[in-house]
Amino acid sequence: MNVYVSSAIAELKEKLNAYVALMNYRYINLCVKAELGSLLPVTVSAVGKELNIEDVAQIATPNEYQLDVYPKLNDYQQGIIEGIFDVHPEFKLEILQIESSDDKRDKHLLYTMPDVDKERYDLLNNMAKVFRDECNVDIDKECALHTASLPELTGKLTPEDIDEIKEVLEHTIGEFHDKTQELYEAKIGQIEEAYMRYLEKGAEVVESSNEMDFSKGMRFDQMDS
Repeated sequence: MNVYVSSAIAELKEKLNAYVALMNYRYINLCVKAELGSLLPVTVSAVGKELNIEDVAQIATPNEYQLDVYPKLNDYQQGIIEGIFDVHPEFKLEILQIESSDDKRDKHLLYTMPDVDKERYDLLNNMAKVFRDECNVDIDKECALHTASLPELTGKLTPEDIDEIKEVLEHTIGEFHDKTQELYEAKIGQIEEAYMRYLEKGAEVVESSNEMDFSKGMRFDQMDS
């Protein structure tokens, strides 16, 4: 293949990788499970300036659905709470005491991902599809623009060059559509798992309530006798 065309194809792939990375970033912030990356957009007002959250806190994931945020100083706590709320108001916050603390910090912030009930389930599925479709449109547009600009970049192309370029572009488009589909299916799987978890929790509550009602009924029967 013409060396200029090869260079242009490499540049195209860099751009398409950027679109896929953006899609993945949007999925990380379409929070279902606890993802450290979901806190990357958070900035915290502290010591008279805006700081990244990693500058003012240590963050852990104690389980799949919670983020544990430890302010490095007590003075950072309120700024962290406000910064996270600005980006993810849907997170459920508990302020907990640190069991063994020093004089710099005595509390940590436990954030739980919101339950995926039916309404949120539908919303998340719709948004996941929108993000995938928008990324695929961007990929197609970039490939179309790239195809149109190739003659300007390379001058006169031979028929063999054109055939090879078309083949490479078709393969590239398919490759990146496969990447977006893979990300989409992984996100849909997360959503489905979280929804099933929500339904199971609801079923457990109902079962527990029924057991309590049955127990009460037994006691009343015994009293009547």
